[in-house]
Amino acid sequence: ATVPGEGRSVVMIVRREDNKALSMFSLGKNSYVHAFHWVNPTRVLISMSEKFGFLDNPMLNGNLYAIDADGSDPEILVGQDVQEISAGSRLRRKETEQVAAFLVDDLPDDDRHVLIDVTGFHDDSYSRIEKMDVYSGRRTRVTGSPVTNAYFTTDNAGNVRFAHGSDLENNNKLYYRAGEGADWTLLNEQGKSGVIESPLGFSADDAIAYLQVEMPGGPDAVVAMDVATGKRSQVFRDDDTDPMGVIRGARGVPIGVVLPDGKTRSVYFDPESEDARVQRTL
Repeated sequence: ATVPGEGRSVVMIVRREDNKALSMFSLGKNSYVHAFHWVNPTRVLISMSEKFGFLDNPMLNGNLYAIDADGSDPEILVGQDVQEISAGSRLRRKETEQVAAFLVDDLPDDDRHVLIDVTGFHDDSYSRIEKMDVYSGRRTRVTGSPVTNAYFTTDNAGNVRFAHGSDLENNNKLYYRAGEGADWTLLNEQGKSGVIESPLGFSADDAIAYLQVEMPGGPDAVVAMDVATGKRSQVFRDDDTDPMGVIRGARGVPIGVVLPDGKTRSVYFDPESEDARVQRTL
């Protein structure tokens, strides 16, 4: 759980059997927990945010940490603050590199590795995907981005399939590749199509990719694209509101969207699906 403190927040790991706190992770004043992920039953990956200057809202700083559930083996694995960790710190030193790193896929079937987006600290950077060991911090390159300022989307097998970013003219581009090792193909270019397309995720069998697509008039649509044929069909489009967020079911599969029209509401692509019923119940 995340627990608020004075000028900071911490990750606290609690044993459910008796509510006993087993360990705590904190970085001190002005540091806040952005997210944490169980990579396996005993190892937790943590991304932190920080308040900079007069900003009220903490901002992601691009550092990734890990700790065992019992509080042992805390480490900074990658990020700009690696070189600032002192020799006397409980966090072991890593190779210094001026980069920001963000979790892309925690690879549910791999208890030791995650996929991260690694970006340099300069304008219009070409980011890359790396596979990282959550114990040693060792990283191996998986693929690079075909466009600057990119975000990546993986399928359910952990393969990087979409890169979505913008070029030097702020022209939005969406690239797709068929699988591991395949070449990137330009799927949409805002400068030519006049619209922005963004990936939302894949169906459970990875045969369908879901996209949020701008329309020439009116709100965005959610479109299902058959990745084998490229054929598209509209899954959902509201009468007056763009989707604000995606509702995900098992293993992150998109099952609906959140609409911010007045009182926020949820819409499910298949209202009778098991995932939709469970989420409505919650």
